[in-house]
Amino acid sequence: MLIVPEDPDAETLQVSVVRVFDGDGFLAEVGEPRRGIKNNLSVRMGFIDAPEMEQPGGKEARDFLTSIIAGKRVELVILTKRDTGGIVDRHGRVVAVPYIRQAAPPSLTVPSTARSICRNIELEMVINGWAWVLDRYCPNESYFEALEDAQLHRRGIWARDDNVHPWEIKAERYRARRASASRGIERSFLDPPRPPAACEAPGCAGHLVERQGRFGTFFGCSNFPNCRFARSSVG
Repeated sequence: MLIVPEDPDAETLQVSVVRVFDGDGFLAEVGEPRRGIKNNLSVRMGFIDAPEMEQPGGKEARDFLTSIIAGKRVELVILTKRDTGGIVDRHGRVVAVPYIRQAAPPSLTVPSTARSICRNIELEMVINGWAWVLDRYCPNESYFEALEDAQLHRRGIWARDDNVHPWEIKAERYRARRASASRGIERSFLDPPRPPAACEAPGCAGHLVERQGRFGTFFGCSNFPNCRFARSSVG
């Protein structure tokens, strides 16, 4: 596994990772333990897109992210979402870049005064071959360099030649939902109306109609007052 040291260079929010959903999203807990305040928040990474779970590499991307952050404290650099103007997307997820801080490994050359390093988890997902870069959000050049390196060395999903961008899968889902909804509307116009229920009184040729009474809604015979059959609207 390749790690990518990078200082956040911004204020961060410390959270604990509760569960990893997929290769670019997880559930985190934030709060003040001393005051007994804890809240869960769903986090979506801001500059990367991992394979959907049903795509090749989707489960592997989730497992890779799990191996890095599951059950650990991470630092979030909160981003502003362009389409909402806030820090959450339209699905209610906080958009952020996660970092994890750890003791500097002996194999890594760092200043003698540095006891720990901070790692950019997004860049590690990209350089290890488990995510695309969302170029429309204009991440810095290091993201594209990491992507090029992963593709060059055929890491992760790039060992395959038939990768499909996750947003194409999402767009196809959206089109399928729209088409299904349209077919449902068409069927509602084409389906013949249901015939009214027949009156249950022996020998009556009437049908049941909805009526309002002192005790609420009920069904009565259309031949009222000649037929006084009635039944409750419940059941």
